[in-house]
Amino acid sequence: MRRIAVIGCGGAGKTTLANELGRRLGLPVLHVDGFYWQQRPGGGQVESTPEQWRRIHEEMIGGERWVIDGMKVGVLPARLAAADTVIFLDLGAWRCLWGVLRRRLRHRGQMRPDIGVYDRITTAFIRWIWSFDKTIRPRILGLLADCSCDVVTLRSRAEVRAFLRAQPAAQDGGRPIGLASVAERQHLLHP
Repeated sequence: MRRIAVIGCGGAGKTTLANELGRRLGLPVLHVDGFYWQQRPGGGQVESTPEQWRRIHEEMIGGERWVIDGMKVGVLPARLAAADTVIFLDLGAWRCLWGVLRRRLRHRGQMRPDIGVYDRITTAFIRWIWSFDKTIRPRILGLLADCSCDVVTLRSRAEVRAFLRAQPAAQDGGRPIGLASVAERQHLLHP
C-alpha cells in the first residue's frame, strides 16, 4: 500500500484512520478538507474555486506515495484511479452522526488541529450524512466496482481497529509524518 484513498461519510473516522495509517506505514497524509478550504487573510476560510480545486487535487494524487482522506465526489474518480488501495468506511448514518457529535464536542467549532480547518457542523451537513446511504453510497459502490485497485470495506469501528492492528508498526518510533502544513496547502493554492 503506497497510494491509499480513505473515503466514507462525514463522521466515519476517515481522518483518524488516515493519520494512523500514515504513521504506521510512513506515508505522507493529505486531508482533502485541509486543501479544499483556503485560509482568508485576517482569519476564516473560503472554498476553493472549481478550477483551483481540480489543479490542487491533481497535484495531491500525482505523488508516488500518500494517504488521502476525504470525499469531494466530483474528483473522486481521479483519486480512485490513482490509488493502489481504497478503504471505504461504510458505517451507516447513525454511527457517522455519533462521530460528528463526538468531534463537535471535542473541537467546539474551533479549528481542527489534525487537518487545519474549522469544525463546521451545519443543518446541510447533517442532512448530507443522513442521506449519504441513499444518495452518495450507491455512486461510491459503482465507482468501486469499476476500480482496478484493492478495495477494503470496513463496516464498524471494531473492523477499523482490527484492520489497523494488522498493519505494521511504525518504523520511525511512532512519530506522525507528512501532515501537510497550512503553508504547503497555500503553496498549492497560490504557486
